[in-house]
Amino acid sequence: MRGIRGIVIGVLITVMAGAGLYALVDFSGDPDNLDFDQTGPRIVALSVLAFVFVASLVFGQPRVRDIVQGVFFWGGLLALLVVGYTFRADLIQGGYRVLGALAPGLAVPQDDGTILIVRDASGHFSLEANTNGAKTRFLLDTGASAVVLTREDAARAGFSDSELTFSVPVQTANGGALVAPVRVRTLSVGDLSLTDVRAFVAREGALDTSLFGMTALNRLSSWRIEGDRLVLTP
Repeated sequence: MRGIRGIVIGVLITVMAGAGLYALVDFSGDPDNLDFDQTGPRIVALSVLAFVFVASLVFGQPRVRDIVQGVFFWGGLLALLVVGYTFRADLIQGGYRVLGALAPGLAVPQDDGTILIVRDASGHFSLEANTNGAKTRFLLDTGASAVVLTREDAARAGFSDSELTFSVPVQTANGGALVAPVRVRTLSVGDLSLTDVRAFVAREGALDTSLFGMTALNRLSSWRIEGDRLVLTP
């Protein structure tokens, strides 16, 4: 029972200290500007003081150790909440980095209808997508004029060797190459779904990862990069 009394009194003292500090910070030294509005912070502080007084009568005299324990526990919790709120932007940014490391390419739908993708540990934006219903990992490449599939991803998406004609010359980081033009029936990233997307298929071994290029990005209402976040607007 004494422990409970100490915790209760500790909570009340902590709240009283916070309310008193808030009241003092807002205190005006000019008597003409004193505010006795009962909806203001001063009436809150006075109410807390009265509550502590009444509680002390109800619960009796607690031990000093119980009061100190209550004050440290609830005061520490209050300080933790204040610090968390103060550095909330840094905490959110850190959360994005963790998400990017644990689930690279994960498309996270947002309340405003946009799709959020977090930069992965390598510093790139990977996208987990479906190409003609087949799972495909893309790498965002704003320098690519079109979506480009690796030969392996193209095969999983249903493009056979017989329908691929490597006749379109392109410039890559490794020099010139020939790619095969195709039309992707459906390309989906999270809740985003594009149809009849112009794309290319690279020769086997020419690419390590399929590229999410401008023929897909240009079909969106908008897209933007904000720090470690890629935001896609269908």
